[in-house]
Amino acid sequence: MNWNPMKPAIAASLLVLGTVLNIPAVSAQVLQRTTVPNPQLLEHQGLQLAGDALRLAQFGQTEAAIGRIELAAQLSPNNPDILTVLGRLYLQEGEYNRAIATFNRARPLAPQSPDLLLSLGSAYVRQGSYFAALDALNRGLAIEPDSLSGLFDLGNTHLLLENYDRALEAYERSLEIDAEFWPSINNIGLLEYQRGNLDLAIDKFEASIAIDDTAAEPLLALATALYIQGETERAIELGARAMQLDFTYGNLQTLRDNLWGEALIRDVRVLLGTEAVRDALNQARADSQLQELDGTF
Repeated sequence: MNWNPMKPAIAASLLVLGTVLNIPAVSAQVLQRTTVPNPQLLEHQGLQLAGDALRLAQFGQTEAAIGRIELAAQLSPNNPDILTVLGRLYLQEGEYNRAIATFNRARPLAPQSPDLLLSLGSAYVRQGSYFAALDALNRGLAIEPDSLSGLFDLGNTHLLLENYDRALEAYERSLEIDAEFWPSINNIGLLEYQRGNLDLAIDKFEASIAIDDTAAEPLLALATALYIQGETERAIELGARAMQLDFTYGNLQTLRDNLWGEALIRDVRVLLGTEAVRDALNQARADSQLQELDGTF
């Protein structure tokens, strides 16, 4: 699983900027007396726009949010908090190059900001620059060692580099912070499956489902492992249920994006080819298309 920490990060940023926004209002008379921009007024307006952008982002209006915070960054070009939030919004939208450029623009302004370093690391790993990701993540974790998202991204980076022992260490550290953070448990299952430890992988997928039985990914992973072990009836039932919960997991590229290794990809192909799972996938796709059509009227 490639969990996206950006939404909770944006919510946290709203709280941070909320404290920054409490600065004295600038008299309008000053603006009337001179055409020279008042730096304090520009900073205040930039922060107000940033707060608006964060609220829009919380309601899913990302495009409008980006427009507001881009303007905020023009008004307050040396504010690392605004630049960090802008970078996170780019990252949430999959604009990895723009996110990295924005984070690096903010970095000299706040070189010891763990939020900035960890966000930069998250952007690098999604871009595929794994060694740059390790550098940024390790720097951020040295300052904030209990960052759940930072440890998860660190584990994912090591997993992608096939540094399995170091990936496992990072995931286990994240579980010391939150024992019910099922994405780490799930990814330990992915790791163990790739290493050939099928029984241990099954234990991890089952543990993930025990925490959140509405998550499609561990259901499909468990179904795949059970199918390979010969428990075909239960496997097909779980696989069909996973498709009903989230049919996007029927796409192999989605699975690769969520860090499924080639062993699991090879085996899930067999499960997805069974009639019951294939029918559930097709039905879920059709239902989704109907919902989209209903939303246009």
